[in-house]
Amino acid sequence: MNDQEVLDLFASDEMARRSRLGVNGRLVHYTSAESAYKILVSRTVWLRSASLMNDFSEISHGIDCIHGAWLSPAGARLQSLLNRLRDGLRDDFAKLFDGHANGLRNDTYLMSLSEHDDTEDELGRLSMWRAYGGNAGVALVLNVTAFASTTDAIKAYSAPVVYADRKAFISWFEDWVERLLICEDRLKLANPETVQNVLFYLFRNFAMCTKHPGFAEEREWRIFHSPLHEGTSPWLESSIEVLQGTPQQLIKLRLFDNDEAGVSGVAPRTLVERVIIGPCEHPLQIKAAIADALVHADVEDVDNKVWMSLIPLRQS
Repeated sequence: MNDQEVLDLFASDEMARRSRLGVNGRLVHYTSAESAYKILVSRTVWLRSASLMNDFSEISHGIDCIHGAWLSPAGARLQSLLNRLRDGLRDDFAKLFDGHANGLRNDTYLMSLSEHDDTEDELGRLSMWRAYGGNAGVALVLNVTAFASTTDAIKAYSAPVVYADRKAFISWFEDWVERLLICEDRLKLANPETVQNVLFYLFRNFAMCTKHPGFAEEREWRIFHSPLHEGTSPWLESSIEVLQGTPQQLIKLRLFDNDEAGVSGVAPRTLVERVIIGPCEHPLQIKAAIADALVHADVEDVDNKVWMSLIPLRQS
């Protein structure tokens, strides 16, 4: 089995959701008007440290779910499977993951997106306007070409969020392990180091992308990057910026395409499908500024891509 076949086997649930998104879906980034303007003008997005997320307990929640699953009967079956694939693989994988546990909190940078429905094209989603963007929110609705790509060139990755408490996660984990056990003969044909690397990638996804079910309506996807684990690329730049009075290190992801590297759909002209101006005090002024930024980002047909949400949302 090659690397992609192993990934497809281990990540069948994620791949199915990614495939559904690629067929008829879009993603959206709810943010402030100021941030949206800066994204378009600079052609970069900012990935912030996981330790500075709105709710840092999200990271602890994901890691707690993994620990519970690893110590469960299903976890024991997975550990036995690893050792059948190669003697000592279980211990090697545990050492690898434990060695990066602190990095999941302190050396991972991410940004949040949300699945976007056709019914939200004109108004957006009320709960997201309330939660993000402050008194002047903007929603950048994105095409998903870049998210369907299999290239490793950017060194930043995306994954859908799973909404589950510890009990529900362990139940899902049990089904996932049983599917792997059915495919044991196929896995024996794979390089054990490939299995270890794919399993590390998925466990990191579980840690970074498992949230309390109370947030399920956000239907979140995350873009993330870990410099110590993945290195860097021409698309990524480390920088220290002051955000809301707090100096902090972040990763800037540059938005440009490179056909030779297999990167397409990242440049704003193809990435941005539409923009929704949220309920705010000065929607016309924000619309004009965003339209100007889109033009400078080489986005075409701007007049038909900028909308104003008419939700009568009270401003705090």
